[in-house]
Amino acid sequence: MVGMPPYADPTRCPDCGAPLAAAPESCARCGLPLRGETAALLFATLVRADELLAVLRQSPVPASAPGVGAPLRTGHAEGALAARPRRRARLTTASVPQILLGLGVACLLVAALVFLAVTWSALGVGGRTATLAGLTVLAGVLAAGLARRGLRAATEALSLVGLGLLTLDLLGAESAGWLGEVSTPGLLQLVGGVLVATGAATALAARRTPVGALTGAEAVAVLGTALLAVGVAEAEGPEALLRLLATVLAVLVAVAAHRVRLGVVLGGARVVAVASWLALTAYALDRTLGHDLGWRELWLDRQVWPLLAAAALAAAPALASRLSVLQRTGTLAVGHLLVTVALLAPAFGLHPTALTLVAVAVLLGTALLAWLLPRPWAATPCLTWAAAAAAAVGVSALLLVDSTVRLADAALPAWSGRAGDLLPTRATGAVDGPAAWLLPLCVLVLLGTAVAVGRALVPDPVGDPGREDAGSTRSALPGAGAGLSGAVLAASGVAASGVAAMALYPVPLWLVVGALVAGAVGAWRAAMGGRAAVPGGPGTGSAVARTSLAVTAAFLTMAVLVSLHAELLTAVVLCVVLVVATSVHLSAGTEEVSGVAGLVGTATLAGAAWAWGAVADVEPGWVSVSGLAALGAAVLLAPYLPDRWAGVAHRPHARSGSQAGAACSAAVLAAAGTLQSAAGEQSVWAAVHLTVAGAVVTATAVLQADRRVLAWPGGALLAAATWVRLEDLGVSAPEPYTLPTAVTLLAVGLHRLRRDPSSTSLVTLTPGLTLALVPTLLWVLDEPAGVRSLLLGVGCLLLVMSGARTGWTAPLALGAGVGALLLVRLGVPYVGDAVPRWVLIGAAGVLLLAMGTTWERRVADARAVLGYVRALR
Repeated sequence: MVGMPPYADPTRCPDCGAPLAAAPESCARCGLPLRGETAALLFATLVRADELLAVLRQSPVPASAPGVGAPLRTGHAEGALAARPRRRARLTTASVPQILLGLGVACLLVAALVFLAVTWSALGVGGRTATLAGLTVLAGVLAAGLARRGLRAATEALSLVGLGLLTLDLLGAESAGWLGEVSTPGLLQLVGGVLVATGAATALAARRTPVGALTGAEAVAVLGTALLAVGVAEAEGPEALLRLLATVLAVLVAVAAHRVRLGVVLGGARVVAVASWLALTAYALDRTLGHDLGWRELWLDRQVWPLLAAAALAAAPALASRLSVLQRTGTLAVGHLLVTVALLAPAFGLHPTALTLVAVAVLLGTALLAWLLPRPWAATPCLTWAAAAAAAVGVSALLLVDSTVRLADAALPAWSGRAGDLLPTRATGAVDGPAAWLLPLCVLVLLGTAVAVGRALVPDPVGDPGREDAGSTRSALPGAGAGLSGAVLAASGVAASGVAAMALYPVPLWLVVGALVAGAVGAWRAAMGGRAAVPGGPGTGSAVARTSLAVTAAFLTMAVLVSLHAELLTAVVLCVVLVVATSVHLSAGTEEVSGVAGLVGTATLAGAAWAWGAVADVEPGWVSVSGLAALGAAVLLAPYLPDRWAGVAHRPHARSGSQAGAACSAAVLAAAGTLQSAAGEQSVWAAVHLTVAGAVVTATAVLQADRRVLAWPGGALLAAATWVRLEDLGVSAPEPYTLPTAVTLLAVGLHRLRRDPSSTSLVTLTPGLTLALVPTLLWVLDEPAGVRSLLLGVGCLLLVMSGARTGWTAPLALGAGVGALLLVRLGVPYVGDAVPRWVLIGAAGVLLLAMGTTWERRVADARAVLGYVRALR
């Protein structure tokens, strides 16, 4: 630290650290002003910093008490001081006696157990009695004395010792036979009752002393409550009555604890009461549902009363006005569910169809009850509604999976059947399940009751608790669009469930496909109507339109998948998809929706062409060519549609979507047509496909000013078509493949050079010259003898001469480079025989040494620069 330079250095710039001349106006390197009031204040501050730093270096580190003389931690000083090691956490003073007392309690109880086990048989009746009573009374007296002195921890310990000894007293008395013939449940009842009484009494007595409260004594009372409940429940007698009595006793303890304000006892007794009630409910459900009893056995023979008692206990807290409305309605909901189970218990053994109808009836009844009840209590039947809804959802899911599997089996393998084929009859196991017509019924009831329950629970948006004006105000709210979208989704769900139910019967496959198409058309019409604004605020129509379009897409996707069973079905469905996608593409209000619709439309156009080709049994090559032509016509003619037909569709994003779909579909269509053609004609069809695609892409670049860049891939496709055809004809020389494209590129480059004075020959002529020279050069390097080498050399000479005359870099550089390589290749056979091998090796060594020296020099320069940068202040 002694060698550190001062902060206030008049010979260096305070910002960049550059050396300063005498009395400068500003820094020569960074331009920092060094004259004026601010500069003087900065220099004074730096001088003061040097003085404070010197004082701190000479000052010893003070050993002050915590909190005295604490430094001010701000800025960088806070970060530096925070790096000092923290003081290790030590054991607090208050925790030491707690640990010692806990260990003491454990030792005393263990000692008492050992003493009783060793000396019990040696003591007489009097000795035993005196020992047990004396130890217990001694612990109690000591605990009372410590409580009067306000020593809470010691009082807790001694009171626990006394209560533990009291428990040992009872166990010892039972072991000695002083209590007579006592069963295990009876002993549990006795010990539990004594612990509840003594623990609560000890906790209440401690309130009159300075300690205030004894948590340990209350915990002992909770343990006694649990033992008492278990002992009552396991006693001999009517099991249902005993379980009910155990629950009631735990509830009474909780009520008494609430009255005398024993919080720990109250919480523990509630837990014991809930556990006892759960045991009672489980026993009642097993008794009610586990024996296939009818209404006569359940009600006339009173087999259902434990379940009704459990329901009454669950609903009883609703009478306590101090509880919140949520707690009271929750308890009522549990009671309502148990009563409903008790009423419908015999129905659980019915056929799945009848049981589902019972669940539907429960849904309707609970929804009606929720609608009729006043709002704070409308949630009472919601738990019952949820249970019935779970059953209805399970049945719907089972039927939906069965329908999906049947349709998937019919659709695969693709195009293997006819449109009039019937779906297979359901298997025996499926017939024994719920009826198929339950699927749309369950979906309809689920949606309707969910809406009714939701409207009964959610407050009215306008703040009016009444329901009579709700219908007139909802249509004018800003959320009406969301309501209409939900209505569209609900109607679509019911329609889809109806189609799925239809598929569970042996109907013709075209009927299922027609139903899906009808649902799609209906949603499409809703989307077209949803474009107009409806009451409810701005954007409502667009939300409905988006939802309807999503539903349309889902229905059409399912229709296409199911229609794969037969070519004719697929072709017809794809035509419908094409019409819908084209309509949405032309009439959508946003570019994104129009672009996606255009992509789907062009892809569907390719699929429809292939499907109709399969229906007409046309050769795959001709089908793919027809599809490519149709895609090309769609892409080329789309920009010329009137604006009133395709306003948004003319925008860049929308056009990009349709063109991207056309490109991907064309690639798939061409590949399919080529691969499925005859083996000897695949190359011919590949050339035809490449030619058609190249012509379309090039025409797009010519006709559309913002698509000029497509001229390059268009030319590449045309060149690839030529190359495929030349390969098919057996042409092996490179020039027929490369020279046509090279001449085209050179013509384009020369035109660019003439029209654009700012362009360079390296940019405009290099592609054409490279394609003209490099393939021939590669061929010559392999076979240097022949006319090709002579022509290549003459061409390079002409390029060098023309480049030197015109001043263009590209022909001069490429001609010279290719010519030099050609000369080296022609001279290699002679050089290899005339020049010794050591000369070549030596030349390679000299080259390597030169490279190494240059590298080392550059590394040294880099290190010098790095050292200079590090030296900067």
